[in-house]
Amino acid sequence: MKKHLFFLTFFLITAPFYAQKKGKSKNPPPPPKEQIIPPSISEESGASGDNNMSVVMPASDLTRINATKTNGQKIRINQINELENLDFSQVKELSISTMMSDQSLDNRILQKILNEANQLEALEVANFKIEKFPEIKAQNHHLKKIALDKNDLRTIPESISNLTALENFSSGNPLRELPASFSQLKNIKELSLNYTEFSEFPKVIFSLNKLSFLYISGNYKGNIKIKELPDMFHELPELKELGVTNASLSKLPKSFLGLKKLKKVNFSNNQFTEFPEVLAANPKLEFVPFTNNPLEWSVFLASIKKIKWRGLFFLNETGFTKKQYEEIQKILAKIDVYYDGMND
Repeated sequence: MKKHLFFLTFFLITAPFYAQKKGKSKNPPPPPKEQIIPPSISEESGASGDNNMSVVMPASDLTRINATKTNGQKIRINQINELENLDFSQVKELSISTMMSDQSLDNRILQKILNEANQLEALEVANFKIEKFPEIKAQNHHLKKIALDKNDLRTIPESISNLTALENFSSGNPLRELPASFSQLKNIKELSLNYTEFSEFPKVIFSLNKLSFLYISGNYKGNIKIKELPDMFHELPELKELGVTNASLSKLPKSFLGLKKLKKVNFSNNQFTEFPEVLAANPKLEFVPFTNNPLEWSVFLASIKKIKWRGLFFLNETGFTKKQYEEIQKILAKIDVYYDGMND
């Protein structure tokens, strides 16, 4: 009897596992890669606990300052004021971040870093409010990467052009424009601008002909949005990944047809009613988030019949019914379509 009970229990536990293996699993892959910005948290935690007790964390536990010297030695610093004693001339990489809200970083510290860290190749400043990004007073031929996230910056100085070696620039700030001198950063390959307040697409970007990754996102809750893209994308022939999200785009320019290396695009959270023909015609596309657009069923259905690429197609938050989604998947038999409630 015990033997029968054992096999019955084993069957009940393992049956769902085998059923899942047998059925076609279609869990969505990870979302498109974007610039990741560490979330802010308050100094108090535990407010949602059962006893509503709050625990105040030491400021040193919420501040992270990590440096790597030119000889490979790793340095961890717990307090901002300790940066004043650091020999910046020997620093190759520097990351300064905090999880404290409303924390400011003295502009003099940033100026000191840019003036003295003549071997610095990578700089990250996250979640610290910065009054303004300091002037780059001399040409810098070493700094290759800058990440400025959640600093409340609205402008970048014209002297940014002195960073002649810059290859990767990312910002998570309400920038309203890029300086004209940005066009001189000819070595930039990756540009990510999140939470922007651009009213127009910055045309200075079209001077950066080595760009392979370009991502621009507006403020989701803001009223200032990019409404159209210039017909100049043929000037960015190296683009492999392109995204313009949280904007008000409803069409794409014909110059997209010249992007022969483009493989990943993201035009989620826009105003498209149909799938753009310039994207449908690109046979090299393989990863296409197109979520949260006000798609019109009949027009959209006709537009996807022109698609020549294969890959992953994300169509969440469109308002379509499950039956409509299933019809889309039948038309796009060689494409994996991901949508709301697909596993229900």
